[in-house]
Amino acid sequence: MTCFDTAYVVKCYVKEHGWQQVRALARSSERLACSAFGRLEFHAALHRKLREGTLDGPQLDVILRQLSVDEAARLWSWIPLSTAIMNAVTDTFTRLPGHVYLRTADAVHLLSARAYGCTEIYSNDWHLLQAARHVGMTGRDVIDPPAIPPS
Repeated sequence: MTCFDTAYVVKCYVKEHGWQQVRALARSSERLACSAFGRLEFHAALHRKLREGTLDGPQLDVILRQLSVDEAARLWSWIPLSTAIMNAVTDTFTRLPGHVYLRTADAVHLLSARAYGCTEIYSNDWHLLQAARHVGMTGRDVIDPPAIPPS
């Protein structure tokens, strides 16, 4: 199982910086997972691209049809946002050192992946990658691998 954050899910469907590396990783993976919250963020990201003119209506329709096909084929496992995961997020913020920059959405992605049994999460979000080790995860970026010391 390969866990992605929303930015990587978007790159599976939109040709933007890093899409080739992310799609290659996705093709090499048997199954892909992302927090169900990421599915919501994905739709919001597509709407933003439509609003900004990066995508037009017909392109958006193609992307949404492909997502539907991929979901029907069970390519994606959308990790439900359970009470246990929400509690893990709040517990994490309670224990997290003050110098660690962790946004709520990133915490949801990290702790959903961890709850799903993943030990790694793929993203190009520097803050998520930096925070991963603080929740027992390893952050990976196949686009522009940052210099993150191992945990």
